[in-house]
Amino acid sequence: MDNLDSEKTKELVSRLQSGFPITERPFLALAENLGSTEKEIVCAVKSLIHNHTIRELGPVFDPKRLGYTSTLVALQIDPERVAELSVSFLEINEITHNYYRDGKLNLWFTITARSISSIESILRKVEKFQGVSRVIDLPTIKVFKINTAFGSDYTPSKLRKDDSIVMLSEKEKHVVKVLQNGLPVIERPFTAIAEESGMEESYIFELLNSWIDEGIIRRFGARVNHQRIGYTFNALAAWDGALIDKWGEQFAKMREVSHCYERKSYPEWPYRLYTMIHARNSDEMQKTLSAMQAIASTSNMIVLKTLYELKKKSMKYFLENETWNTHQKE
Repeated sequence: MDNLDSEKTKELVSRLQSGFPITERPFLALAENLGSTEKEIVCAVKSLIHNHTIRELGPVFDPKRLGYTSTLVALQIDPERVAELSVSFLEINEITHNYYRDGKLNLWFTITARSISSIESILRKVEKFQGVSRVIDLPTIKVFKINTAFGSDYTPSKLRKDDSIVMLSEKEKHVVKVLQNGLPVIERPFTAIAEESGMEESYIFELLNSWIDEGIIRRFGARVNHQRIGYTFNALAAWDGALIDKWGEQFAKMREVSHCYERKSYPEWPYRLYTMIHARNSDEMQKTLSAMQAIASTSNMIVLKTLYELKKKSMKYFLENETWNTHQKE
């Protein structure tokens, strides 16, 4: 058959996210598991990329292990100025995600950079942007869960306690830079990666498997557009209270929660636990929130519905020019 049916497509998307084979012919391995042909799988994956169901295909690195630091930033900005600032964010490598939400703090974005000073430099620029009246820096204190595999039976492995920086050789950094441009959708994608890296394919396999084992690569596979696979409702729920560790552990077990972090709090913004919740419809979202409120019954909480996704991309590491390069007026 020339095209996969809907059930096989659903299963393919699931396997691409959580069980991508690190083998010479990964699409053949997927085909054998799905009862299809290698050609069908390659064509289907290309189609999923073309229609934006799959955003990217490749490794998801742990930035901290590579020597990077990150933070979540919340802004209160005049709605009329959101578009201009967000356009400038598109050109900044360090800003990977940017969302417009329905609270007073209406613009939320993430920064991943080589140093805290780089983050602070970006924050100083943002503070001076016309229309910005409030900036809150929310660095991570503790991670309870990171799981970006949607519509999948994937269960994230227990978070590793080892978050030490790995000193990569220049040779290894080169492999990172090649891999982060995406895996080519061809019969032998790792052969192409090896050729582009100027290295043996066996070395690429050895390196990838060791990075996965050590948690340097959190997950190898597809990053999908959750709205394209039916998860059209998502919200950020922030919680405050005395039982953050207990609630965080329980929230992390919920399939509907993709991210769960403890973050820095402030007197004027006391929330400490942050959860990203995804649902197929409003009823499903409310059901999840009600279940979470039952768990954290003594918590103060706030729910910020995501209105617009303004930027979402994977971080690009070890670039020559990793700097704020916008030209907005100060």
